[in-house]
Amino acid sequence: MFNSVRRYLFSTGSLFTWGQSNGSLGYAVGSQQQVKGVQMPQLVNGFNNNVAQVQMGQNHSALITSDGELYTWGAGNSGQLGHNNDKDYNTPQLVEFFTKHNLKVKQVALGDYHTVALTQDGDVWTWGYGGKEQNFLMDLLFLQVGALGHGDSKNRYTPTPVKALRSLKKIKYIQSGLRFTNAINENNELYVWGKGDYGVFGDGNNKSFNIPQRNEFFEGYLKKELNLSILKLKSCNNYSVALMSDGNLYGWGSNDFGQMGIKNEIGVEIYETANFPTQVVREKFGDNKIVDFVVAEDLVAVLLDNNEVYWSGSKAEYSPVRFPLPSGIGKITNIGCCYRCIVVATEDGKLYYRKKFFGDGVEDLSTGIITNDVATVFQNQNAKVLEFGGAYRNRYAIVQI
Repeated sequence: MFNSVRRYLFSTGSLFTWGQSNGSLGYAVGSQQQVKGVQMPQLVNGFNNNVAQVQMGQNHSALITSDGELYTWGAGNSGQLGHNNDKDYNTPQLVEFFTKHNLKVKQVALGDYHTVALTQDGDVWTWGYGGKEQNFLMDLLFLQVGALGHGDSKNRYTPTPVKALRSLKKIKYIQSGLRFTNAINENNELYVWGKGDYGVFGDGNNKSFNIPQRNEFFEGYLKKELNLSILKLKSCNNYSVALMSDGNLYGWGSNDFGQMGIKNEIGVEIYETANFPTQVVREKFGDNKIVDFVVAEDLVAVLLDNNEVYWSGSKAEYSPVRFPLPSGIGKITNIGCCYRCIVVATEDGKLYYRKKFFGDGVEDLSTGIITNDVATVFQNQNAKVLEFGGAYRNRYAIVQI
């Protein structure tokens, strides 16, 4: 059902990263690169075709190996790296807690200053920023909550189990935005916690929770009244998008870039927040089915079964428009996106992108689409891309080489 789970079970590769040199790339860079950033993919050493999943947040990054080991790096000021300190690390460091307790990690999600991990036994673990300690009255009026779900506002510097979830059906999927966390269990129930601003929970209010709460709007109205359930959920920034059982996409939360593609109108000022799940406009999709979708800080891209890609956001497009790929391209195998960037890979080893996702290439001046080769970009004739991503200002690729 979920691509990240399938990759964890079956496909692994080596990790390449590039983008802003803020300590989240996984290697040390020189002073000149720190100013200009890293424009082309560079291999993260120490992982030889054994990377199963990668997440890159605004300030820190994480990867899971084929053995279920979790590595983190980047900013650690609130304990979000899980190394029992608040230090920053430029290169991936093993989160020893899981290996010491013989726990295998199968999913990881990153917020602004927190990390969430799902282990193979269905347990959810969180660490990092827990909120702001204040008196009882201030908590009632202005709850300064993190997205850890432990019922308090304490930072955690090592993985800590979310005990409130242990009495429920096992969790099968996790996602995080900047300051909120989503978890779906085996009953397909959505549990949410963290800072509830901008309608990030899709339940019609902006309440914050420091302990997981079942989303009753999803459980009641969507599931029982509309017979809708979540097939795939992705969160980023202050919003989420879900592929529902009716085959349509729905978005909720902050829509300040127009990325959710929920309106036909050009001006979106009055639609900057969707407090309830709102269907993504699909009139240009025709009868074609949604194969996959990806989310980033400011845009959403959608792959259809007719080999076309649509996108919205970046304060440029407020309902999905076709990504102007050349005609007659090979079958699309992967799509990815990050801030103001979309990339498409095809089975014949070609890459198509805008905004110099990979730096230079052959650009079609009429569309702005750049064409390149996987072998050229990753400097290996046998390179095969398994996954692209980044979501925010940095980018990654998992590549079999």
